[in-house]
Amino acid sequence: MENKSDLRPNDVAVILRPTLDDGEWAGGFDVLVSGFGPITITKENMDDMIGMGVLLASVIPFMEEHEEIAKQVMEYCSKFYGDVGEFEYDPNHDSFGDGVVLTETTKTVGGKH
Repeated sequence: MENKSDLRPNDVAVILRPTLDDGEWAGGFDVLVSGFGPITITKENMDDMIGMGVLLASVIPFMEEHEEIAKQVMEYCSKFYGDVGEFEYDPNHDSFGDGVVLTETTKTVGGKH
């Protein structure tokens, strides 16, 4: 059975990449938007999808600059995703166990925000 969180062709992802200092999280993160191929939809449709990813990614710095709006977004998120439940932390989880490793040279569509 396919996992809903597995990447698929035409996916666009907003990626939060933690800032690490000697392997420990330094408390910050970079925001990246990337498309994954093979791309089977039109260039215009993929441009729209990546544009939506960039729009979503822009919420992070916007919230940093607007504290009251950030509180409203967090309240909405709690209502909208409140039934998600607890996340299980598995330090041995390997999303790339099948040998796929994303690197700076991995072919993607999009770019770093």
